Amino acid sequence: MTIIAIDFGTSNTVVSLIEADTKAATTIRLPEISRLFTYSINTEETKSIAVTPTLVFIKEAEQLILGEKVRGQRLGLGKPERLFKAFKRDLAADFQAPPRQLDNQSYTSKLVSELFIKEIWQQIKQQNIEPSKVIFTVPIGAFERYLDWFRDLGYSLETEVQLIDESTAAALSYAIQKSGSLVLTLDFGGGTLDLSLVRTILNPSETDKPLKAEVIAKSDAYVGGEDIDIWIVEDYLRSINTSRESVGKIGWQNLLEIAEKLKIRLSKEASAKESWFDDENFMSYDLELDRDKLEEILEQQQLLEQLRNALDEIVAIALGKGISKSDIEQVLLVGGSSLIPTVQQLVISYFGKKKVKLDKPFEAVCHGALALSQITEIDDYLRHSYAIRLWEPQTKSYTYVSIFDAGIEYPCATDKPLTLQVATEGQTEIRLDIGEVAQISQAEVSFDNKGRMTSGELRQQNQYSSLDSNRTSVCLAHLDPPGEVGIDRIVVDFAVDNNRVLLATVKDLLTGRVLVERGVIANLK
Repeated sequence: MTIIAIDFGTSNTVVSLIEADTKAATTIRLPEISRLFTYSINTEETKSIAVTPTLVFIKEAEQLILGEKVRGQRLGLGKPERLFKAFKRDLAADFQAPPRQLDNQSYTSKLVSELFIKEIWQQIKQQNIEPSKVIFTVPIGAFERYLDWFRDLGYSLETEVQLIDESTAAALSYAIQKSGSLVLTLDFGGGTLDLSLVRTILNPSETDKPLKAEVIAKSDAYVGGEDIDIWIVEDYLRSINTSRESVGKIGWQNLLEIAEKLKIRLSKEASAKESWFDDENFMSYDLELDRDKLEEILEQQQLLEQLRNALDEIVAIALGKGISKSDIEQVLLVGGSSLIPTVQQLVISYFGKKKVKLDKPFEAVCHGALALSQITEIDDYLRHSYAIRLWEPQTKSYTYVSIFDAGIEYPCATDKPLTLQVATEGQTEIRLDIGEVAQISQAEVSFDNKGRMTSGELRQQNQYSSLDSNRTSVCLAHLDPPGEVGIDRIVVDFAVDNNRVLLATVKDLLTGRVLVERGVIANLK
């Protein structure tokens, strides 16, 4: 039996496998689309890892080019409108970006993501690998439709699909090696910042083998390396009194490439410099960045504040479960953005140098996902809240009726049933808009007439996303006879089972009949 893990990333995608007769995970290099990426752990040590750049370029006649071919040939610089990058981020965040029309074909983030993953799957098959199961890693803050998309993709690939949080997977890659450990993973990639605190629980009969893993705490923020590249470029353009519009699409794409190079070089150098030639305006520029300036940019954009808040949230949740900050044995830094010295310094100052490790920043997630084969069970909890959204005509606003709050462990059930009436006379069914509510942090950033940046306080706000893929209401009950206004008609008990499936039991108060017995509403995050 061969199990494949795919860490579908915003900037890079990593593929690993594990065979039935071995416990060692191996990272796969896909010859046509992958490359060996060399990175610095510190000023003295460098490592290499096979990654596939998460890039897609559409040539004429719908010819698809992806991965290293796009990056190596710099295809996006000549025709940036045909380059797709960071499409995973839009899909995971439930952001419906407008489709791009190319050659009479409409390209959405969903379609481009599907084309990208299917091409990777074909590359795997071309190496005579026949996976019996594929494990996809997902961001902690991903909405349900993103998870459903992966499940549907599994059907089209004709294979079994399993999902796991990216940072939780990374924690498992270390916890399996040291059973019974309490490990915190900080996964800071191109699109998101995710944290998971995980503890392995030993099998009483086999003390050297973990029986299950328990997710103690989770936290996340919608920020990543892609944002940092943009901030670097915007800061540079302000310093030379120009704008994104002035440099044009080609110049902007070129500058983003340079910003990424500078950011990577600063992981091992105190300062870095790159040159840029503006082909449209026939001007040459030098971009220079040092660690102090990068830290200033990150502070101004409140990225470091978001990181501190996420760490505080993890520690607070753990403390509520009787686990102190000092109980955390290891803090693992994962993801390309974790190589930024300022990020490392903040985490080290928070936990102490001895606890912080940066061993496998790019492969830990993939290898940890494969560690699921050694775990019999994962105790987890709901990251998002779940609620019913109701429209109030008088106030012209939505109100929410909570079903389950974020942080509750599953399996679980509601404390008391929800009683519902029909809204119109003669109504023959009751439908509800059931969705998940996520808290996101945002800060307003502004600039004065001299181009100096100021940012307001980080504010928490709720973001609602319907569970139904078509953003329509869920039918809970068909009524026979029809309902009457003003009379209680049904009671609903909600529950979440071991597999994170939202269930509903519906009883008709008029007839006394049970209309639905633990009917499936949706798979939950």
